[in-house]
Amino acid sequence: MTPAGLEPLKDQIGSPDDPIEIPDWVEEQLRADPNVWATFNAFPHLYKRLKIGYILDIKGAGLQAEAQKRLDNLIKMTRQGKMYGTQPL
Repeated sequence: MTPAGLEPLKDQIGSPDDPIEIPDWVEEQLRADPNVWATFNAFPHLYKRLKIGYILDIKGAGLQAEAQKRLDNLIKMTRQGKMYGTQPL
């Protein structure tokens, strides 16, 4: 994505250079399959941040199942080598 395209989103996604903070419970599941972990790490930095942010956007008691569902879908698509949903240009 170009700097001009990122400007309106900067409050939502931060800088493209900001590090990705992956919670332990998410990272453990991504690392469980070495192929998934390697493929995930090969994806663009901003895509990875968007996907982790989407998973973590679910907050509150009783909503962990929805966050897990989102993570399961990320793992499934990553295993196939596919990026999905909102993607940086």
